[in-house]
Amino acid sequence: MSQFSPNVSDEEILHRFSYRAELRRTLGLFASFAVAFSFISMTTGIFTNFSFVLSTGGPAGIWTWPIVAAGQLLVAAVFADLASRIPLSGYSYQWIRRLATPGIGWFTGWMSFAFLALVVPAVDGGLAPVVAQVFGIAPTAGHLTAIVIVTILVQLGLNIFSVRATTGINSIAVFTEAGGFVGLAIALTIVAFIHHPAWGALVYHANIKGPYLGAFILSLLMGLFTIVGFEAAANLSEETHRAHQVVPRAIMSSVAIAGILGTLFLVAAVIAIPNMHAVLTASAPLPYIITTDLGRVLGTFFLVLVIISIFACGLVIMTSGGRLIFAMSRDHNFFVSGFFRRVSPRFETPIPALILLGLLGILGAVFSNSLTVLVGTTSVLPALIYLSTTLTYAVSYPRLPVPLSPTRWNRWGRLIAVVASAWLIFAVLVLTVPAEFHQTALWTAGILVLGVILYWAGFRRRIARTVESSR
Repeated sequence: MSQFSPNVSDEEILHRFSYRAELRRTLGLFASFAVAFSFISMTTGIFTNFSFVLSTGGPAGIWTWPIVAAGQLLVAAVFADLASRIPLSGYSYQWIRRLATPGIGWFTGWMSFAFLALVVPAVDGGLAPVVAQVFGIAPTAGHLTAIVIVTILVQLGLNIFSVRATTGINSIAVFTEAGGFVGLAIALTIVAFIHHPAWGALVYHANIKGPYLGAFILSLLMGLFTIVGFEAAANLSEETHRAHQVVPRAIMSSVAIAGILGTLFLVAAVIAIPNMHAVLTASAPLPYIITTDLGRVLGTFFLVLVIISIFACGLVIMTSGGRLIFAMSRDHNFFVSGFFRRVSPRFETPIPALILLGLLGILGAVFSNSLTVLVGTTSVLPALIYLSTTLTYAVSYPRLPVPLSPTRWNRWGRLIAVVASAWLIFAVLVLTVPAEFHQTALWTAGILVLGVILYWAGFRRRIARTVESSR
C-alpha cells in the first residue's frame, strides 16, 4: 500500500486507490456522526425489541444493553482505525478484499448486501406499530404491511432525489433521538419518583422458568440488533470531507453515546412501569408506559419524535445500502455491474442501486411473516461481517497501510481486534444456538449458502479476470 501524507487531498486518496470522484462530498463531522447515530437508532432497536426482552429476560433483561455497548465499542475501534487507513465507500468489502483476498472481500460484500436489504423492512416494521398507535390505525397485519411499504417508498424517493434532504433529516433525527431519549428519561424518572420508583423492577425476572442466565442471554438480542450500523459513516467516506479524520471520530462517538443514553432511558422506563402485569401483556409495552405515565398529549408528542428517529434510521440504511451496491458494481463484483454502478449526473445519487434496495425491502415486508426472524437475521449478519473484519485486521496488522489520521488506539489495534473477535464469536453463538433463534440461524445459513453458490457459479471467474487485468 502507498504511504500517505496526512495532508493529502480527498481526490488524491481516491486516485491512489485507482478510483475517480463520482459522488459529491457534502458531509462534515456532524453529518457523518448523524449517519452513524441514525443507523444505530436506539429508538428503533429499543422500541422494536423491548417486548421481546420482557418476554425472555423480563425487565432485568435491560442490563444486557451496556454489555453489548461495551463489546461493540471494541468493534467500532477496529472499524475506526480501518476507516483512517482505507477511506472508501464499501467499508468491510473494500478493506477485506485489499487486506485478505478479493474472494473473501466479495463474500463479505455479499453478507453486507443481504444485511442492508433485510434490515430496511425490519426497521420499518418496528416503525409501523408506533405509527398505527399515534394515528389510531388498527394494528392488523395488512395495515402494518401497508405502512411499511409506504414508508419504504418515501425513503426511496428522498434518497434518489435529494442528498441534502436525506442529510437534513438525519441531522434532525440526531436531536429527536438524543433529545427525545433524554427528555423521556427525565420525564419518566420524575413520574416514577412522584409515584415511588419501582426499583425492584430493575432485577425483576418476570415468570422465568429454569436458570435465569439463559433468559438473560436471549435478551442480548436488543443490543445486538441495535448497536450496529456505525460503519455507515465509513460507507459514505467518498461523500465526506477529510473522511480519514472525520469518520473515525463519528464511529466511536456514535457507539459511546448510544450506549450511555440507551442505558439511562431503559432504567428510567423500567422504574416508571405503572402496572407490571399490564406492561408484560401489552402488545406495545413502551408506548403503553409512555402514554400511561405522561398522558395522551405529552406521550403522543414523544412518540412522534420516535417516529422521526425510526424513519431516519430506515432512510440512512437505504443510503448506505445504495453506496455498497455502487462500490461493488464499480469493481464489477455485483450483478449487472454496468447498470448498478450508474450515478445520476443530475442528482449525483446511485439511482439503480437505490431502486433495487427499495424493491427488495418491499418484498421483505410482504413475504416475511415474522418480524422476529427479520430482526434476528439482521443481528447475526452484521456480527458475521464484523467478525470477518476484526479477524482480517488482526491477521493483517503488521502490513496495514499507514493511517492518514492516527488514532489513540493504533498501538493497541491487534489486541483490541482479538478481544473484539472473541466478543463477536460469543454474539454469533448467542444469536444462533438457542432454540428460539434456530429459524434465524436457518435464514442466515441460507443466505451464506446462496452466497457460496453465486461465488463459485460466476463471481469467482469474474473476480479472477479483474485481478489479472489490474496487474
